[in-house]
Amino acid sequence: MTTPSRLFFTALTPGSTFHQYTLLEQIGVGGQGVVWSALDVKQNRIHAIKFNEIPETDEAQAEDVRDEYQFQKLVTLHHPHILPIREFGFEGAMRFSVSPYVPGGTISQKVRSATITPRDALRYGMEVAAALDFLHSQGVIHRDLKASNILLDLGDKTYLADFGLARIISTSTLAFHTGHGTPPYAPPEQNRLKEITPKSDIYSFGILLYEMFAGQLPWNGKKQLGMEQLHSDQEIPDPSEINPDLPPRLWEVLRRVTAANPDMRPRSAGDVMKMVCYVFGVPYEALDNQKAQDEQAAQKRDAEELLWQGLAHWKETEGTYNLGLTGFALVDLERKNINLEMFGRFVLSQALTYGYNDERWWFAVDDPLERLSTASLVLKKDNEAIAERVIEHLTGDMEIRALPGGVPNAITNSLLEFGTKSVNENFREQVFRGLRELTRPGTRWDDKTMSLGSNHLRYLGELALDDSEAGDAAAELIGHLRSTSAVRVITDYHDEDRKVAALLLIQQTAGSLPAYLRGGLRFRLKLEWAVQRLIQQPVRLVSAYVVAFLGAALGVGIQNYLTINLSGFFNTERITLSLERGLIIGAVFGLGIFAGRVLVERFQTSRAWLRILWGTLAGGIGINLSLLVFHVLFVNTPPRGLLLTAGSMVIAFAFVVSGFLHSYPVKMLLSTTIVLAVIAGTWWVHINFAVSNLDLTPIFRYDTAWTMAQVSMNALMVALPIGILGNMLDLSLAEE
Repeated sequence: MTTPSRLFFTALTPGSTFHQYTLLEQIGVGGQGVVWSALDVKQNRIHAIKFNEIPETDEAQAEDVRDEYQFQKLVTLHHPHILPIREFGFEGAMRFSVSPYVPGGTISQKVRSATITPRDALRYGMEVAAALDFLHSQGVIHRDLKASNILLDLGDKTYLADFGLARIISTSTLAFHTGHGTPPYAPPEQNRLKEITPKSDIYSFGILLYEMFAGQLPWNGKKQLGMEQLHSDQEIPDPSEINPDLPPRLWEVLRRVTAANPDMRPRSAGDVMKMVCYVFGVPYEALDNQKAQDEQAAQKRDAEELLWQGLAHWKETEGTYNLGLTGFALVDLERKNINLEMFGRFVLSQALTYGYNDERWWFAVDDPLERLSTASLVLKKDNEAIAERVIEHLTGDMEIRALPGGVPNAITNSLLEFGTKSVNENFREQVFRGLRELTRPGTRWDDKTMSLGSNHLRYLGELALDDSEAGDAAAELIGHLRSTSAVRVITDYHDEDRKVAALLLIQQTAGSLPAYLRGGLRFRLKLEWAVQRLIQQPVRLVSAYVVAFLGAALGVGIQNYLTINLSGFFNTERITLSLERGLIIGAVFGLGIFAGRVLVERFQTSRAWLRILWGTLAGGIGINLSLLVFHVLFVNTPPRGLLLTAGSMVIAFAFVVSGFLHSYPVKMLLSTTIVLAVIAGTWWVHINFAVSNLDLTPIFRYDTAWTMAQVSMNALMVALPIGILGNMLDLSLAEE
């Protein structure tokens, strides 16, 4: 059965909120608790929050009440070498306490790294002794003094921490050990559940001193002195047997400090250090316990030290060193004081590694080449989450995308390698789509002109055969790069349906296929590709035709209304005939406009001159056919000469060219102007160069008594609805 406290633990995730704290990462675990680092958003500080499970037993509940009283006492204690408790409380079946985050590790880590000198051990011992004596003077027994509970800041200053087992004692009430504690450091009376006294901490202090001076626990932790003393007169081993440079009389001091009988031990930790200093021949100087701790100054100092240490390690490891999320969050708090010229790339690498304020740090580095260089370094960490962040920043960075050299080959190769070896489909799709944005399209089907690895390209071809969004993205990237080796992988595939689908995506992106593809497969692909592009987004297609039809119908209707030879300007017959002719002719005229635009706007990956040629021909034929019907059915004069056909082609050309423009007002202005010029121009040619009234048929006929100004005004009223409505809707496909 899952307990409420276990559920609470699972709810602790990076980025989640607990009171005013934003959790960063879990930095410790053990027993019935976990420790998380967290950003205090109110005070702009990094804290460590310890969460302890409260077992559902009567004994635990009673102990919980006692703990609450003790925490109230501990919050009031202030000492330069005691880690302060800033806040404590209860959350369901959990108890929590909040303390400042100290980034320098623990004495235990120092011992394991063999970096503690006798001089360091003496200084650490003095500081721990001062903290212990202060606690004892306040009636507090720590009960779990050990190397891993002594923290170090980056100034190498110690802090006694973890008061989970601490007890407050008084002269009127006896308190007894409960058996908890860390065995190598526990005194015999703790194992016997005897009375709790300060002498218990003195014993543990002796074990700690041995560990610091000898570089290991007594018997390297294989035996526990406190347990041995329960049934023998065993004494602590001689540390000089491990480190011959230690003074021989140190053993005598440590034997007394760890005596089985508490009465034989020194009265205080300070007395212990007096004896230790004496045997080392150094003067004993009591520490000033009144010096206040400036947390803001300490945080600034730690952040600066983290920066310098981190930069040095980062350079030594060629950009692979990490500060850790909590360490970087501590540095980030001091961002206003960071010298970006010196630390910019290093800090950006950490922000990209952890995804912590990476957007801000990305643009804090002014030089786009420096951003590129940093991105290349972090990609070497072979982490998909980092690669995802890099892609996001690179594709959104217009300065980088505008660089003459583009994104370096090292980065594109790294990203392609990420995409081809990842098992995460969403990530693969993001990589392939990002690479399309970051790389220049191939100019011809030839892998020799590409800087990407051939193995990656072949594997890209295999991934394109996967019937998924990621597979489609891979196929589109192949078309973008124009990789022949990737296409060969696809053409050799046995499944015809997926092979054709992938090749269609490639052709759709590239606008062509490699020359070696011949015969029926090539014809089938071209045909299916053309059909697919012509039928995609059918609602938009129908809408565009309807609007073009309405524009042409309105224009032709206006032409008829203004020029029809009937008496009365507002009579019913004039209106009816204009509507009838407008709808009949407009249906075919609008189809011509629509056909030309479709061929231009739906095949944008094809060569421009081909699109212009076929669009003009298709559109011109439709417009010419509509005008032929108009002159035959309604004007009763079959057209003669090429003027009508030439004018139709020019109108079609106007709408084809407008398909290359992005501004709708410009499109409409261009089309309207050319339609106006063609209508007025063909009439001018007709009246000036035609041998008879039947030769050189113009687009529309006018009364020969009209001036060119009248014709032009009439033509403008006809051209406006055709030019405006004919360009009203965009026909290009969304991905283009």
